[in-house]
Amino acid sequence: MAENVYFSKDAEADWYQMVLRDAQMSLGNSLRLKRVIERAQAGETVTVAFIGGSITEGAGASQYQECYAYRVFQGFKERFGVGDKTNVHCVNAGVGGTPSPFGLMRYQREVVDRVRDGDGLPDLLVIEFAVNDYQEPTNHRAYESLVKTALMQENAPAVILLFSVFDGGFNLQAELRPIGERYDLMMVSIKNGAYPRIGTKWTKEQFFFDQYHPTSLGHAVMADCVLAAIDAAAARDTAETDIDLTAAPAYGTDYLGLVSVFGDSDLADMDIQLDRGAFDKDDTSAYRNTPVGRVCGKNFYNDGKGNNAPLRFTAAFKNLLVAWRAVNSDSYGTAQILVDGKVVKSLSGGKDKWGQSEVALAYKAEESAEHTVEIRMAEGSEEKKFTVTCISFTP
Repeated sequence: MAENVYFSKDAEADWYQMVLRDAQMSLGNSLRLKRVIERAQAGETVTVAFIGGSITEGAGASQYQECYAYRVFQGFKERFGVGDKTNVHCVNAGVGGTPSPFGLMRYQREVVDRVRDGDGLPDLLVIEFAVNDYQEPTNHRAYESLVKTALMQENAPAVILLFSVFDGGFNLQAELRPIGERYDLMMVSIKNGAYPRIGTKWTKEQFFFDQYHPTSLGHAVMADCVLAAIDAAAARDTAETDIDLTAAPAYGTDYLGLVSVFGDSDLADMDIQLDRGAFDKDDTSAYRNTPVGRVCGKNFYNDGKGNNAPLRFTAAFKNLLVAWRAVNSDSYGTAQILVDGKVVKSLSGGKDKWGQSEVALAYKAEESAEHTVEIRMAEGSEEKKFTVTCISFTP
């Protein structure tokens, strides 16, 4: 691929150039992005990372190499890498059916811990949850906490907010845009750029694989929109000052410093006492990512054949998030979350569920205090299965 070449066969058409411009909701502060580009052009190792749902994972594309995330990585590498271009790396942390709270819960494990650069941190992060966060429990505070967690990294990465769209035109860009504006970030809207051309330049069947996911063509257009925004920002004068990380949050950053506990986490460095009880197995059917394979490590799985002892832990926290697999199967039951002996949430699968990760906000307070938490099977579900994917809290 030559410099600034795009993936769509229509890339040279005037109407397609308008698609790319219309998708540029904001180019944001250029300082961080241009520094990443300069480092790549100097031959330094940089990592382009992606976190989101099934669209980021590559769903709908004919093969993984045709998904938007891989194509953005490929385009960035060809534009700014040097020599054989292997100084530009990729981390794809897209997982189907996952909202931004779960993205934040797994950010350290699935993004940071997979970076192989010298500093061990992503340099450019694309965040794509605009179609996954409907009715998520934190009112966009987890999304904003994820954004700011990345922005606060020591290497000062560039962050791009990507707003994908369903075939009916749904996304949450109106709600998420204030976060991008607050931190002066690049924002790319597929709803603004490509979606208005469906019915004139593309049929819905050409652009969408199903009601949720783009086809390979749709993924190519998404990648072109992101790359065009990067090209436009790279051509601008470098901002004189960095983004203002002291700005008051748009919604809240309540989940900064979130500590996540998976089934195989090393508890030695965590201030938590945990007894798995009957949730001592590992549900190996849980989450996969196309280019990586199984992700999120081991979990807390109750196969319904044990002594039904609860999963119990004690820790000091302000906020408590619990992720679990929502399964539509009679073999899976209902679990209850108790905080200090009081039932605060009941979790279950059911109709229209397919094993996706859902997240419960189980506890929220202004001040941290020590609490005892139990997750146990509800009455009538003692011999049913249940998978707790991850437990996270803010100390």
